[in-house]
Amino acid sequence: MVSLIRALTAFSLVVSFNAAALDLGPLDGIAPPPGITGISLEFADQTSSGSLEAGALGTIDAKIDTQAWKLRVGHSFGLGETPVYVYGELPMTDRSIESETAKLLQFEGDSGIGDLALAAAIWPYTNQDAGRYWGLAGYLVAPVGGYETERNLEGVNLNPGGNRWIGILQTGIHQRFGERWHWSLGSDITFFEDNDKVHKIVLPAGREVVRQEVEPYITYQTSLAWQVLPALTLAASYYVDRGGESRIDGADWGSAVNRERYGLWVMTALSRQTRLNFSYKSTVDNESDFELKDNFQVRLIRFF
Repeated sequence: MVSLIRALTAFSLVVSFNAAALDLGPLDGIAPPPGITGISLEFADQTSSGSLEAGALGTIDAKIDTQAWKLRVGHSFGLGETPVYVYGELPMTDRSIESETAKLLQFEGDSGIGDLALAAAIWPYTNQDAGRYWGLAGYLVAPVGGYETERNLEGVNLNPGGNRWIGILQTGIHQRFGERWHWSLGSDITFFEDNDKVHKIVLPAGREVVRQEVEPYITYQTSLAWQVLPALTLAASYYVDRGGESRIDGADWGSAVNRERYGLWVMTALSRQTRLNFSYKSTVDNESDFELKDNFQVRLIRFF
């Protein structure tokens, strides 16, 4: 049973932190002009799978799938000469797990409204002529989504909501080269409130409600974009994820996330006010037998 708990902890490193990782788009570092309102609808499908040895239980095979529709509304304005952009995003999320062990434990996913994300970005330095920008951003994830304790087992959360506040601080630079190339570099750090409604497996057969603690989680990211045509941009991105050790009920801290990912982007302009973006992300290097496999997103954006 101890081996099973360790396996579930490894699962939680994938499920919990990918939701928190804040991946910027290749052109997100460009400051918007004031007075622009944007509304977007995004569909995201993420798959994680793998196998872990669990002692007497043998090999645990599992596949976790998360699908979400995300509605975002944002607006840009100026503080003097400084550009500012704020937005709110609310997802409708569905999570499921395919695993014989999960069936044995009667551990199932759920669907419903997820947690509300609020964001504010400011650009202290902008040089439109040189295509050079430096931005700062803060994000707050409010635990308004659906949550049931029995759907969070040993930190593996299959609820649409997370039952904890999350705060993220981010900074990044963006540089245009010539008329068609864009490069960006950024980093962010994520802070987690403790979750005091997590189920822990108790021997010989049972569960109790305990607290989960998570250490800060850091992501470094860079991207290179090429504007092939006025209405078509292709891009590639790279992400390095570190930290995020977690523990349940005051036990020893689990392993840190040590993962590297890549992303491929196709960004199109359907009109002057409408954008349609596609992205695919997967793992390059992950020191775990259970890892992120596929992350596909399509996002429709309308500006007013």
